[in-house]
Amino acid sequence: MNTVEETKMYSLQNASEVTGCSLGRFRYNKDKLVALGTIVDDNGWSIPETALVELGWLNPSKPAAPKKTKLELAQEEVKTLRAENAALRVQLDEATSRRGLFGKRKGK
Repeated sequence: MNTVEETKMYSLQNASEVTGCSLGRFRYNKDKLVALGTIVDDNGWSIPETALVELGWLNPSKPAAPKKTKLELAQEEVKTLRAENAALRVQLDEATSRRGLFGKRKGK
């Protein structure tokens, strides 16, 4: 009984998302990918996972990090900006309390 090891196949778009490589990089390396078993026909691209590993674009032992949604990215940015804002307010309060830049001058 022969057991054929199933290789995971990716479309061009899926392979790009999984590896983080641009579509242009795949098109530029089309000949290398075809030599490693990729099929390009009227139905699109069928890229074996082994080809991505062979080119060093995918590390099978390292699970892909889940992509963050646009909302999650925006929430992180807001959190960062709020922290910066708070730090600047503290600096401004310190400057004004020490009669620094914005403090009143003596004698006026």
